[in-house]
Amino acid sequence: MKEVATNVFVESSYPPYNLVLIKTEKGGIIVDVPPNPVHALTWIEQARAAGGPLRYVVFTDAGRERQLATAFCEVPVIATETMLRIMAGYSEERARREYFDLLTSRYPEEMGALDGARPRKPAIAFNSAFTLYADGMTLQFEAVEGAAPGSLWLLIPEHSLLIAGDTVVVNVPPAMEATPNSKAWLNTMAGLAHRQTVKGIVPGRGPAWINRGDIESQREFMRVMRRAARTLARKSANGLSLTQTAQELQQTFFNRSGQKAVKLLRAGLERLVAEVVDAEDGGPDDQDETV
Repeated sequence: MKEVATNVFVESSYPPYNLVLIKTEKGGIIVDVPPNPVHALTWIEQARAAGGPLRYVVFTDAGRERQLATAFCEVPVIATETMLRIMAGYSEERARREYFDLLTSRYPEEMGALDGARPRKPAIAFNSAFTLYADGMTLQFEAVEGAAPGSLWLLIPEHSLLIAGDTVVVNVPPAMEATPNSKAWLNTMAGLAHRQTVKGIVPGRGPAWINRGDIESQREFMRVMRRAARTLARKSANGLSLTQTAQELQQTFFNRSGQKAVKLLRAGLERLVAEVVDAEDGGPDDQDETV
């Protein structure tokens, strides 16, 4: 783990996320858990060994992978009310069965780690913001529009540090295939760019720590993606045009990422084209951001 601020550590060994441990006198608080069962259990034990008994686990959005990871949490979960509403559905037997079918289909070789695992609803859920005080450290939680439903970020003002989840990523395509509203997400990024209280950011993926100014490349990429989606929507895009555009974007922005990036970009474009069609959004490019 890398210490990015006093008592704040980032672990990047378990894909796909940057994972965070916040050490307090009464135990550790972890942010995000990897979806792979073996990685999840290893991370939790590592965090306990380094930070003592775990007090809370925070999930930075309510996307499917993070829903899966709640099964490995034996401590109270902090998330948005969106996550709570989604997880409430797992109280039904059919939903639980579908949940485990998905989990085992993704990680068939880790079946042994799934014994007794079950999805867990948040113990603390919020719809706007709340603050947790932990041994002289202020943890400010804020619900934001981001990559997936139920996105949140965590600001530690004593360190001018933002733990951003997948709202901010570096050197990889932002996960846009499930974003509820790409324009709102772009506005979130614009607000962050002018947030003087934030000096450093722990992105959801990429380096363990970046300067606030380093988000500009993501903002520009997201603008280009939205413009490309509007163009494709006007042309009634088919599968071939989506793939060709994804390949062009990969070569321009992520030329070291290969075909995996093309697949992610294509899925993002497909989602954004649907968003454009649904909203009848054909406005000029300079209206991408309203902040």
